[in-house]
Amino acid sequence: MNGAQTVVATRTQRDPVIDLIRAFAIVGVVGGHWWVTALLLDDDGVLVAASPLVDLAWLSPLTWLAQTLGLLFFAAGFAAARTTQRTGSGGTGGFWRGWPRALGGPLSGLAGCLALALLVGYLVGAPTGTLLTVAKLTISPLWFLVVLLILRAVGGPLRRAIRQSPEQAFVIVTPVIMAAVTTVTATDAGHLPSALAVLAAWLLPFLAGMVMAEYGPPPARWALGMTVGGVALLLALTVVGGYPASAVGVPGQITSNLDPPSLATLASVAAQIGAAALIIRWLRGRIDTTARWWAPIAGINRHALGIYLWHQPVLVGLTFIALWIAGGTAVAGVHTRPDDAGWLADRAVYLPLLAIGLAAMLRIVPTRPPGCTLWPGSTAGRPTEVIPVRDSDPPSRRRAAGPPH
Repeated sequence: MNGAQTVVATRTQRDPVIDLIRAFAIVGVVGGHWWVTALLLDDDGVLVAASPLVDLAWLSPLTWLAQTLGLLFFAAGFAAARTTQRTGSGGTGGFWRGWPRALGGPLSGLAGCLALALLVGYLVGAPTGTLLTVAKLTISPLWFLVVLLILRAVGGPLRRAIRQSPEQAFVIVTPVIMAAVTTVTATDAGHLPSALAVLAAWLLPFLAGMVMAEYGPPPARWALGMTVGGVALLLALTVVGGYPASAVGVPGQITSNLDPPSLATLASVAAQIGAAALIIRWLRGRIDTTARWWAPIAGINRHALGIYLWHQPVLVGLTFIALWIAGGTAVAGVHTRPDDAGWLADRAVYLPLLAIGLAAMLRIVPTRPPGCTLWPGSTAGRPTEVIPVRDSDPPSRRRAAGPPH
């Protein structure tokens, strides 16, 4: 194989460790939503959203285990840096040319199904409150895509700034971290708009992913220190500092760690980045992607965007199907109030059904439209992904093959 072929082969090789991290993050987000979202029938027959976190306060600390958005942004930043490596020094122009077709199909399918569902519901006389609940649950996860698109748009300039040398990366990253922490702190105090905290908080794992894509993970002692330190700071903020014990918003509570992201969320993000660095160090080169257990991981990565977009509509669909089968009677674990541990056991029965329904939906609706605009200079011949999954060469192989052309 000549030099040019070596570079091509290197660029098209995925990083299975990042695929594993991304799959874990997506399962955490989806599973967390399915566990803490209940749709109740009120006295007027209206479906309203409820959460078991209201009555089962002991669940609140466990929500930090399922709050894996930091890992999802980390994997997106890692993949964005690798994509930019293949497209040249910039890549932003190619991104804005490619994302409309990559995102247009999945979003148009979601919007069309939502519009049809609302129309049918209106025609059959469904209460307005029920229709509003359906629309809110379907649309609410889309904030992630807005933030990701903004971060991905600046991915090219960010990589150009940090790729010069590790020292240059340190000079760039340190003030960014300080600015992000300051922004979130000021937002906690009520001095800045919440939108700034959203961008600042999720920029940190995204930027960490880009840096590790360029230079590899930090030394194990640093990564371990970040993990332990992040967990310790999280405990201090939630146990002593007065921050909410739950990683997500709880109905009836005035403050939330997620909307907007708080310092407690930043502590969790730091722990997740450190854990991701340790995983990369320990598992890189040790994952057999031909093994049978790897097939679900690969499937989750192929349909990352579709899974994220459709997991809430599938939950809503199961709710209506169960109500129809039961003849309008509330079904335990689906329509009943989540106020005891028995509800959790009842909900666990339906989780496999939700997973099957989501898999079936992904075969019906457009989630990875063929013929998307390719990234300029891409040799992989694969369509653009909005939740980037085209991670390639480990840094050692990339440097051995030479810089991308």
